[in-house]
Amino acid sequence: MDKCRGWHTCELPRSPDELSQAREVIIRAVQRKAFGKEFEALERDKPIPLNSCLRRLNPILQNDLICIGGRLKNANVEIKQKNPVILPKDNHVSLLFIRHHHTQVKHQGRHLTEGAVRAAGLWILGGKRLINSTLHKCVTCRRLRGRMQEQLMADLPPERLKACPPFTYVGLDVFGPWHITTRRTRGVQPESKRWAILFCCMSSRAVHIEVIASMDTSSCVNALRRFFAIRGPAKQLRSDCGTNFIGACRELGMSAEQPDTTVQRYLNQQGCSWVFNPPHASHMGGAWERLIGVARRILESMLLEHGTRLTHEVLCTLMAEVAAIMNARPLVPVSNDPEDPFILTPSMLLTQKVGTPPPPGDFTDRDLLTKQWR
Repeated sequence: MDKCRGWHTCELPRSPDELSQAREVIIRAVQRKAFGKEFEALERDKPIPLNSCLRRLNPILQNDLICIGGRLKNANVEIKQKNPVILPKDNHVSLLFIRHHHTQVKHQGRHLTEGAVRAAGLWILGGKRLINSTLHKCVTCRRLRGRMQEQLMADLPPERLKACPPFTYVGLDVFGPWHITTRRTRGVQPESKRWAILFCCMSSRAVHIEVIASMDTSSCVNALRRFFAIRGPAKQLRSDCGTNFIGACRELGMSAEQPDTTVQRYLNQQGCSWVFNPPHASHMGGAWERLIGVARRILESMLLEHGTRLTHEVLCTLMAEVAAIMNARPLVPVSNDPEDPFILTPSMLLTQKVGTPPPPGDFTDRDLLTKQWR
């Protein structure tokens, strides 16, 4: 059998008896150094000093190790459970034992770690405090259960803070598509897609939604013309560089690398500029991305309520009602003061009237096609 020679890392397997013997040798060396007077008193079968920290534990000497005494000598349990071995708290070996058993319980809390240490037959003086300190310094526990850091919000852009008429500074994005039925036939019902452009006022937080038939230049120009005709000219349009909108920009010719396009020339004639947010900076478009999520949830509720197949006219009607509901939302917390019963909404800033939800109405069979379950 090969033997270890010199100072090197031994790769020979260790038997359980060898590991147990090495553990006892290490613990005995630690106890001899920390409890020298107690060892001499116990070996001579004399009481330990009155000022000893082991006085209240009624220690005994067993297998040349200082263990906890007690009244369980005749109990039919393992020796390490009846008489745990005592270890000092200010020794590195005690810290290594705690780290080992803390890893064995998969970095759980103090209760499980302390139970694993006690089940291993160890009694560490001041163990609770040492375990708390070890868990506090554990890198893995900090990674698993560390408190989330709070990101400091940046300053609002100038467009959000300027006192200007509604829809002077506008953020927009395209969302969709939805499948609509173009015409009714006796056979298969042909379908096509529709998208929507959401225009968000940066100051009043009002929204305007336009339905577009395709992702080409003409549809975008028509949507912009309808928006300018209804809401008036805008000074600046801003959008993000999301994956879906980058594809639309390439198809529509609205990228910043191609300023001489049909859309750009039309915007220049209206005295409006188009600004793109930096790539991978979706947080800069949170003002309208949040409203797109609200619009989707409202539309999903409407489609679930109607349970019908969409047509272009029905989709336009539903989008108008979605915009009306969103413009009737409160901009500030609703007050409990009876002297202030009115709430501030984007609709009040647009129309100077108290906004009300759209009136309920039923679509006729000419407008809707019953959904066919297959």
